[in-house]
Amino acid sequence: MNASGKKINLEVVTPARIIFTGEVDSLSVDAAKGNMGIFPGHTPMLALLKPGFVKYSGEGASGTFKTSDGFLEISKDRVRIIVESAEASA
Repeated sequence: MNASGKKINLEVVTPARIIFTGEVDSLSVDAAKGNMGIFPGHTPMLALLKPGFVKYSGEGASGTFKTSDGFLEISKDRVRIIVESAEASA
């Protein structure tokens, strides 16, 4: 758990299916204007994503997805990533 005790509800979605949904402590994405780090309490916003990676970490777990270009939506306690394609990456 992060220092604030809060989590982010992360969703990674493609037109075909939901790739990932779960609570994470933080994540980073390859936005069109550069890499972004996102933590609980981040300012709500929309951003364009370029092809790259979404990396997340949580309690004892972390993961990475390779994604196509798409969109990022940050709301009060949720981050939704909408991309054409995404796959788990080692």
